[in-house]
Amino acid sequence: MSGSTTALVAFLPVSTAGCCKTASKFYKIKLQKGERTLSKITPVQKGFTMFDMREIGLRIARLRKAKNMTQMELADHMNISFQAVSNWERGNSMPDISKLPELAELFGVTIDEILGKKAELIDSASNNKIDEYLANKTVTTEQIEEAAPILKPTQVDEMVEKANVDSLDEMIGILPFVSETTVDELIKKALKRGDYTAVSKAIPFASDNAVDSIAEQMVMDGQNITPMAPFISEKALSKLASTIYKQRGFSDIISLAPFISEKELSIIAEQEYEKSGLTKVENLAPFLSEECLEKLAKRAVKEYGIKSIRSISVYINDKSLDEYIKDALR
Repeated sequence: MSGSTTALVAFLPVSTAGCCKTASKFYKIKLQKGERTLSKITPVQKGFTMFDMREIGLRIARLRKAKNMTQMELADHMNISFQAVSNWERGNSMPDISKLPELAELFGVTIDEILGKKAELIDSASNNKIDEYLANKTVTTEQIEEAAPILKPTQVDEMVEKANVDSLDEMIGILPFVSETTVDELIKKALKRGDYTAVSKAIPFASDNAVDSIAEQMVMDGQNITPMAPFISEKALSKLASTIYKQRGFSDIISLAPFISEKELSIIAEQEYEKSGLTKVENLAPFLSEECLEKLAKRAVKEYGIKSIRSISVYINDKSLDEYIKDALR
């Protein structure tokens, strides 16, 4: 970066459906000179259709009090910390699935009563009877999505495999709970079907190695990978930049600029300058190297006059800018 190197912060919405159909996930991209970091911001989830942790916490608290037990006594009985019990009752977390049968037995209730709804799938999983359940019943994506938050990833993987659902889009809500290996396999199948929209939604949950190869495949297929950019390595994206520029034009490069190396951006900026001068290239100014900017600015001043660099002057160092002005006044 050049100029004042003021940090650029962008919020990119990634449509994931998240843990439920109305959830959305935002990723914060913080860009500074010599530094590119990507940090996940906690998903904002609305209309959560699975389990109300607050209600479950209240039920556990009522059942504990009915047994005249303290949080510490319940914790000792369950072989967990009293902080864990406190978090359950405040709705901050849910009991591990392996603890549900013991908890139900202690309180003399069913797992369904603790959860507040009929949950045969969870009941089977908590009693290590998931294979038996899957052998006798067809599991829908809705059932898996509902149960996934308190199931182990291996159990969710198994259910996804048995569900045999072809549409990746239907599986988006489940992806946060399955292994990266399963996500990669689901994306691979979706790519073969040309389901690019669903692939873009699923990218946040894929493995790092898979993301780069998926991006390459989508570029080869002429698809827009801008929504995926925060998850693609700079090396891979920079390698693809030239192809994207030729296939989809300069507008896509502008969108991808924060994630492409300065070296590759400089090459593309110089190519675009030959076509349109600084008219479009000025949009890349915050992401170009100082060397590239000065090279283009010097040409522009010579060919079009000092006014032509007004839009990029903030990114040019003061010494060079003074020289251009003095030359123009001579």
